[in-house]
Amino acid sequence: MASRDFVANGGNTSGSSGRITAAVAITCIVAATSGLIFGYDIGISGGVTTMVPFLSKFFPSILRNQMEAKTNMYCMYNSQILTFFTSSMYIAALIASLAASRLTAALGRKNVMLLGGCTFLTGAAIKSGAVNIPMLILGRILLGAGVGLTTQVALTIVLGITTGTSGTGHIPRGDGILVVVLMCVYSAGFGWSWGPLGILIPSEIFPLRIRMAGQSISVAVSFAVTFIISQTFLSMLCLFKYWAFIFYGGWIAVMTIFVMILLPETKGIPIDELHVVWKRHWFWRRFV
Repeated sequence: MASRDFVANGGNTSGSSGRITAAVAITCIVAATSGLIFGYDIGISGGVTTMVPFLSKFFPSILRNQMEAKTNMYCMYNSQILTFFTSSMYIAALIASLAASRLTAALGRKNVMLLGGCTFLTGAAIKSGAVNIPMLILGRILLGAGVGLTTQVALTIVLGITTGTSGTGHIPRGDGILVVVLMCVYSAGFGWSWGPLGILIPSEIFPLRIRMAGQSISVAVSFAVTFIISQTFLSMLCLFKYWAFIFYGGWIAVMTIFVMILLPETKGIPIDELHVVWKRHWFWRRFV
């Protein structure tokens, strides 16, 4: 493996004397909080869509069905227009990602980050996200995958036992608390692994000359897929009932296998030497 060669060489083949300092660690922590900011926005907008004043003004039919208990609990909020209220944020992020490379090239990274920070502060002064603390270790992806798959299966079992496919059963208080805990554990696992790595890996794997464009396209595609998932989740829940969580858990397993087989380890390798890793990989070397 290329990473072993770098370790044998003291992790330094390009003559750089880079090392982790307090300033670097603080910078990484500050960068990681961007996930908290985006998570805050999603949490707020998603919560608003279930509030009675919001539903009574914009979606009275959904509120009526909810109050009269005419709808299966899995289908209660199954409205593409209602879902778009939250998932539209991913479209905005997609467009911003595509424009980011040109904007940073014209204004510089520091100015763009300052602009983004000021824009956020115009809409909020406080942010939260206690269970979403990204870890900066690539190996954590396996732990995150294990946590994610386990919690998805557990959610399926709990909801299947308490509500059945009819969705008319009442979830006991203890089981309701367990569902919330499982969702929090899943969120934490995602924050340790898939969440930050979806941004981190694209920033590392591209050559310097196309890094900004490559990262922009990668992040844009990620947001496009996330938009599709967000927009179809409630319809999937209405169709599959509690089995929807097994469906998404299966995709976690597929992604984990893909990472284990096709993603080379980049830990400890200088960015300007990463092309060596891809050249030595059994599959990707045919394209590099």
